[in-house]
Amino acid sequence: MPPAPVLRRLMASTLPAALLLASTGSVSVAQPATGWALNSYGLPGGIDTPSAEMFPDATISASAGQSSYGWRVTGAFQLTPRITTALRYSRIESKNLDAKRDFLKDRSADVRIQLLSEDAGWMPAVAVGLQDFIGTGTFSGEYVVATKHLTDRLTGSVGVGWGRLSGTARERDREDIGGTFKADNWFRGPARPFASMAWQATDNLRVVGEYSQDDYDVEAEQGEERPGSHFNLGVNYRYRDIYQLSAYTLGGKVFGAQVSFSMNPNQAAYPSGLEKAGAPVRPRPAPNADPEGWSGAWSSDPTAQPAIQQALAASLRKEGQILEAMALSANRAEVRIDNRRYMQQAEAIGRTARLMTRAMPPSVETFVITSTRRGMPTSSVVLRRSDIERLENTEAGQIAAVADIVNGDPRVAGMTQTPGLFPRFTWSLRPSLGTGLFDPDQGLRYDIGLEAKASYEIIPGLIASGSVRQRLLGNADQKAPGSCIQPDGSTADCTVDQFLDLTDGEQRARNNGVQRVRSDGRMYSGNTKPTIPSLTLAYYGKVTDTVYARVTGGLLERMYGGVSAEVLWYPADSNLALGAEINKVRKRDYEGKFGFQDYEVTTGHVSAYYDFQNGFVGQIDAGKYLAGDKGATVTLTREFANGWRVGAFATKTNMSAEDFGEGSFDKGITLQIPVAWATGQPSRQTVGGNINSLSRDGGQRVKVDGRLYGTVRDSSAAGLNQGWGKFWR
Repeated sequence: MPPAPVLRRLMASTLPAALLLASTGSVSVAQPATGWALNSYGLPGGIDTPSAEMFPDATISASAGQSSYGWRVTGAFQLTPRITTALRYSRIESKNLDAKRDFLKDRSADVRIQLLSEDAGWMPAVAVGLQDFIGTGTFSGEYVVATKHLTDRLTGSVGVGWGRLSGTARERDREDIGGTFKADNWFRGPARPFASMAWQATDNLRVVGEYSQDDYDVEAEQGEERPGSHFNLGVNYRYRDIYQLSAYTLGGKVFGAQVSFSMNPNQAAYPSGLEKAGAPVRPRPAPNADPEGWSGAWSSDPTAQPAIQQALAASLRKEGQILEAMALSANRAEVRIDNRRYMQQAEAIGRTARLMTRAMPPSVETFVITSTRRGMPTSSVVLRRSDIERLENTEAGQIAAVADIVNGDPRVAGMTQTPGLFPRFTWSLRPSLGTGLFDPDQGLRYDIGLEAKASYEIIPGLIASGSVRQRLLGNADQKAPGSCIQPDGSTADCTVDQFLDLTDGEQRARNNGVQRVRSDGRMYSGNTKPTIPSLTLAYYGKVTDTVYARVTGGLLERMYGGVSAEVLWYPADSNLALGAEINKVRKRDYEGKFGFQDYEVTTGHVSAYYDFQNGFVGQIDAGKYLAGDKGATVTLTREFANGWRVGAFATKTNMSAEDFGEGSFDKGITLQIPVAWATGQPSRQTVGGNINSLSRDGGQRVKVDGRLYGTVRDSSAAGLNQGWGKFWR
């Protein structure tokens, strides 16, 4: 084995290349080795030790485990077939691990890369991993591990580890704010072996034994007993490939248990959906059976288009779509549709095309189906009617090959708006759930209530909308940030009244000179009276064939109100989009109604979006943030054809890590889950949002509904192609 410094330099130089190769799947032609049993860190492995196994591609898992050493909650995502990522939230009872508390609540992140796949011969799967590579380093460790299926039911893993995995916990500074990459520690220090053996007793029951180097020195310093032995034993029971229950002992002295849950966006409960099939294509009659229809003479009748438009609009309405406008000539028909039902825009277009074969006279050969979003024509799919008739019973790829996707033209001669559509009013009343995660003092905060939403579209693109929320129950009570001098001279958490008595300058002085733009978010919680999260008037327009624009004014979000303006260049057939946004906002008061505070700021960003055509979309936003800091946010999102989106983002600005505070810089994950994936019923509704490690003030943007890229993305060529398999659904 090479000396540790040499090996560390080798790993540091090869890890970026390995990450790139693993993401493209080009390291090996064999399939990645997968495993279902989770270790105590929420990843495939033994009990405390890792294996070289991966989850099945795209798997999302969550696990919660507890022992006398504390508890861990881990969320993991199989980013690509060869890259596993994880976020973890842990608690250790502590007398000296945290300068502010008598316990340590630790946030950490892992990444594992499978470099080599197991083959049918002697070659094992080989992986390299970083454990707690961005955090305080409490569980920090690195490893290289090999895993081999020795028989159909016996699997062995052997590896070498550093840090916690070598039994050498890395020293932690009590004042460490965490959230930084400590690359100088990677693959450094003593390197020691670990191993595990797993026996698959039944299809659902697994017994595992391991040799682990972790002495739990960090936890033992808090008065807990060490495991007493390096040999651990555990069992895993799986139910329906979704749930897992684990129990284990560390050295025969410490016992623990864990429950886990996993799901895969690629595996819906109802893969084909439960919606009714679309109307079949109606073949045109022979020319001699309808000579007038084939000749196009009908187009000179002024009553023809209104009658056809009315009939098609009624048919589309039953399909959950709105026929906003139509232009019709003897051999060409263009319709503009607003899809209100189907997650995949390609399904809406396919159903529209079939209904057009039933509504249009035989002479109409060219169909142009233009998608609209908030009154803006985004892209147009151009189809020959004869191709639709010829390819109805073939795979969707064949109709995709003859379809032409072009920019939606904002100005089309002869385009007639469907009567009676505007103004258009919609509303809903639904339960609301607000959550806060990973706070060092309270790991889960929640608010449950009711929310009424309404939208009034005055003319195409001009939309007034708002919401009213009433809290019913929850533990996200109003709490003031920071500490204040109490009447007895002691220092303690500020009361709400004490915080409200502070000026903006005093608040900044108590916050490292940084304006509180998000860290006082809990001051907006706990309202027992109705609040108004948003109330806006927005205008959306398409300036040219490839340029979109938006202006939004009002109560933009629960913490800020003002004016937001945005432009986006996004050709329908381009993988690249470019945008710019400017916001002039003022901070709202804590009552959640129409009052404002004194703080006012102008922020702005330029943005670049790129679709990598492999399911991943990248985004870079650079500019000025709410606290006046300047920098950039990088986001990478994996998108699935069924509407799932899982991503991660990180923001680095000119605000120092010390001024930012705990966490060092802003980062988090994004999650969007389509309701249709779970219910099988067609719907464009999604649930999810951003999950931040902490709510701090650096790198914070205004939250504006209806930003342009997300509005038009699914009807671009890239979005349509991703869901084209639903065209004939």
